[in-house]
Amino acid sequence: MSPSPIASERLPRDAGPLDHALSELQGLALALVDEQGRISQANAGFGALTGLRPSQLRGCAVSTLHSLPAPLLSQLAKAAGQPDPLWQDELRCPTPEGDHLYLWQIQRLHSAGPARRQLVLCGTDLGPDAGVGTGSESQELQNEVLHTLVYEDELTGLISRYALRERLLSLIERREEFGLLAIKPRDFSLLRDNFGPDGADEVLVAVASALKTLLPAPAVVARSLGVEFTVLMPGPGGIEEMQRLGRMVLQRFTQPLSLKRTELVVPVSIGIACHPLHGAELEELLRNADTALHSAQEDGGRTQRVYDPRMQQRARERLWLDHHLRKALELQQLELHYQPKLDLRTGHCLGVEALLRWRHPKRGLIRPDLFIARAEDNGQISAIGRWVIVSAASQAAQWRALGLPTRIAVNISARQFQDADLLRWLSECQRAAHGLLDVELTESSVIGDQARTAAFMQECRGLGYKVYLDDFGTGFSSLAMLARLPIDVIKLDRSFLKSGPEQERSEALMKSVVSVAKELNLSIVAEGVETISQEAFLRDIGVQSAQGWLYAAAMPSAEYPAWLQSRQRR
Repeated sequence: MSPSPIASERLPRDAGPLDHALSELQGLALALVDEQGRISQANAGFGALTGLRPSQLRGCAVSTLHSLPAPLLSQLAKAAGQPDPLWQDELRCPTPEGDHLYLWQIQRLHSAGPARRQLVLCGTDLGPDAGVGTGSESQELQNEVLHTLVYEDELTGLISRYALRERLLSLIERREEFGLLAIKPRDFSLLRDNFGPDGADEVLVAVASALKTLLPAPAVVARSLGVEFTVLMPGPGGIEEMQRLGRMVLQRFTQPLSLKRTELVVPVSIGIACHPLHGAELEELLRNADTALHSAQEDGGRTQRVYDPRMQQRARERLWLDHHLRKALELQQLELHYQPKLDLRTGHCLGVEALLRWRHPKRGLIRPDLFIARAEDNGQISAIGRWVIVSAASQAAQWRALGLPTRIAVNISARQFQDADLLRWLSECQRAAHGLLDVELTESSVIGDQARTAAFMQECRGLGYKVYLDDFGTGFSSLAMLARLPIDVIKLDRSFLKSGPEQERSEALMKSVVSVAKELNLSIVAEGVETISQEAFLRDIGVQSAQGWLYAAAMPSAEYPAWLQSRQRR
């Protein structure tokens, strides 16, 4: 049977494994039907029988699809109320090429999604001339295809979340003990932004392979959803055993993964939940493992957290942020504070960094580290980033009009790179600021497509921006990368100045960075300077400028002129 226009529909970016795996199979029609009798997912073969595209079928009531055989629709209605419907029959269906005989099966998918059980409806085209009773040869193939599609993840080869949920339901019904690790790569959206969809898929495959190789039997690894993985460990090992496995995983992912063209360190975060300690029911247990994972992420990632009921407060906090961040711009609750950067030789102010603050009417002043990551996750960072650039440009113009021309550096999030209008905004705002704006890009934002990042940096420099590489020493970059990127200034992360057992190593690293920067004619700013001794060390090794509480905390714009004038009188 030749593919119809419907069957050849281009798959959407969010297509599921059923869409991809079945898109090239002729004569196989498949749909998932929820408890309300509505289609949650269908492939092109099923669409060809209904005259609708798969995307149009989502949410449709099966009972309204009158092109399907009446006995099939009747059996589906009965199956919805049965605990384990297993039914098959051979029925004729109209197709664009005339009536064909189809072998139909209905099965229960116990684990098809949160808090619901779905039916799997699968039909195999036996052709126009087949007689009733001739479909037995196709049944084995159909069963094999169904099993593969539903229970194996197409991309990674791991068991799917459907298969995982069925195993968990079985263990719960038998009242057996087990533990779960919910695992998620850190900053994966950043990897996708820089490597593209295909590169991100390659990373997921590498993560899956590393987990399968690392974890001993009887541990089972599944791709649970999107970029998350779940490890099931049956048995009564409890929290200690799961923490031991978690430490193994964390240690493995401090080492690079081998990709086709490079090696990449992909740190992960881990949430732990055990049955029945952290949940007697499936949905409760999965939700609590996910809550623990979010807690690990909020603590900076590269760590593991065991579920604790107190974590629910943090989950409620995320919901609060999602709701109130949407209103913050509209209600003019955001504001910029400015932290000066000083020349260590002369003490003169070289400029300021614009730092975002959120002044909430009930919570008061909220620091960016408490909401920026959430804004990046929920997609609000582009609008917030534009507001920051526009506001900084306006402030630069105001200070210039007062006779206090001051360069203002604004931070650009990696997610803002996806904004097609970003360079236009930067160009317009630089003109409004009379050329007094600079940009700071975090070290982690320049991984991946360095050619694209370098082109963006060069465009910024062409618009009159100085380009800062922020938080240097915290992420993925190397000294060699400094020579490849068109940057003007390196900002050493404040962690280099922390005292403790690693102080000597940090100081040695700073000396190396300063030496390389001098060879490349790059300036250096040290962040987080708090003491006279730190300032003296930085000056001795050749660091030209610094910012930190030793000089001034970030201040509202109204306070800056008085601070600057007092500084100039020294």
